[in-house]
Amino acid sequence: MAPLGTLWSPDKARAIFGPVPGTREIRLACWAALLVTILLVALSMVYSAAGRPFLGHPPCGDYVQFYAAGKILNEYPPARLYDQALQYRLQHTLLPEMRADLSLVYVNSPIVSVLFRPLARVPLLWSYGLWVAISALLYVAGLRLLWPPGQEFGAVSRTAFLACLAFSPFAIECCAGGQLSAVGFFALALCTRWRVRYPIAAGAALALCLYKPTLLVLLAPMLIAGRRFRMLLGFAPAAAALAVLSLAAVGYDGCLAYLRTLRLFAEFTARDPSPLPLFKFVDIRTFFRLLLGGHPASSAGAALILAGAAFAYLAVRWARSRPGTQTDALLWAATIAWTLVFNLYVPIYDTVLIVISALAMAGAVYAPRREGTESERGAFLGWMLVLYVAAWVTQPLASFAHFQVLTLVLAAIGALALRLSRQAKSAAA
Repeated sequence: MAPLGTLWSPDKARAIFGPVPGTREIRLACWAALLVTILLVALSMVYSAAGRPFLGHPPCGDYVQFYAAGKILNEYPPARLYDQALQYRLQHTLLPEMRADLSLVYVNSPIVSVLFRPLARVPLLWSYGLWVAISALLYVAGLRLLWPPGQEFGAVSRTAFLACLAFSPFAIECCAGGQLSAVGFFALALCTRWRVRYPIAAGAALALCLYKPTLLVLLAPMLIAGRRFRMLLGFAPAAAALAVLSLAAVGYDGCLAYLRTLRLFAEFTARDPSPLPLFKFVDIRTFFRLLLGGHPASSAGAALILAGAAFAYLAVRWARSRPGTQTDALLWAATIAWTLVFNLYVPIYDTVLIVISALAMAGAVYAPRREGTESERGAFLGWMLVLYVAAWVTQPLASFAHFQVLTLVLAAIGALALRLSRQAKSAAA
C-alpha cells in the first residue's frame, strides 16, 4: 500500500485534473467561499429573527441551550441548572416555534453557564449575535497565535487564511449553529503556542478544555506517556481551580446533577436507535454505527480495537519524543487530529480543532531548507483540499448513505502528520 504522502503529488494532480490553478485563481475561489459563508451566517440571523429554522438548526442554532443555562443561574436556584424539564420549558418559551419533540440537552460543565450569565441578560437574538461575534474573535485570535512564520508559507498565507475562515465546521456549525468550539480552539491554540517555551502556562491553557472533557481523551494521557511533567504541573492546579469555581457556581447538588447528565448523555450515544442525529458525529464508534446499521456490539467492538491500537501507537511515539523538536510538533498535530476520531463522541462542530493540526503541519512542510518539500507540500495541500470539501459534504452523505467520510479524512490527516514526524526524526538523526 502506498504511503499517504504519495497518494497526492503535483504531477498526479496535473494528470487527473489538468493544469493546476494558480494562487490567484485559488484565492478568488476562497474569497467566493468566504462570501457565501458570510451570506449563510447572515441568513441564519435573519431566519432566527423570524423564528424559523435554518440549515437544519433551530432558530439561533444550539445557542438557546447556553442562553437558557445562563438564564437559570440568573433567575433560579443554581442546583436546577441540569433540570431537564426546566431547560425544556425555558427553551420552548424562548423559541415558541421550536418543535415540541425537540429539546437541547445541556451537558457542558457548570463553569460554562457562568460565562453566559451576562449574555442571558439581553434579548435572545441580540445575545446570539454577540456570541457569533465572540466566537469569530476567538477563532481569529487562535489563528493569529498559530500562524506559521516565514516567507515560504507567506506565498499561500492569505489563501490559507481565507480557507480557514470559510471552513464549514467553524462558519456553519460554530457561528451559525451557535456552538462553543471556538472556546476550545482558542484554549488549544494557546496551549500549542506556549507548550515549548512556557509549558506550565500551556498546561493551564489545556485545562480550559475541561469544559468538554472528551477533548482531552488523548491529549491528557499522552502528556503522561511523554513525561511532560511541567505541562501537567500547570494542568493540575488549573483543573482544580475550575472544579472549585464549578462548585461555587452550582453547589454540591449541581455538580452531582452534572455528572448524572453526563451519564444520561452517554446512554443517549450508546442507545440503538439513538435519539441523537448520528450524521452529525465523526468519531470512530459513530462511523461504524452508521456503516453497520443495527449492529451496536459489532460497531463498538471494531471502534474499541482501532482506538486501542491508535492509543498504544501514540503512547509509544510520545514516550520516545523530545519536546521542542519538529518531530514533537508534528506528533502534537497527529494527536489532535486523532482525538477527533478515536473518541467517545465528537460532533462535527468540534472538528474545527483540525485547523490546529493543519497549521502545525504547514509550519513543518514550509520550513526553510527542508529536504523533500515538493512531495511533502503536494501531499499536504492535497489532503487539505480533501478536508475542506469533505467538511461541506459529509453530513448530507452520512444522512443519505450512512457513510461518514470526514472520519476517514481526519484519520488520514493524523496518519500524514505521523509520517511527516517520522521523516523529521530521520532527517534530524
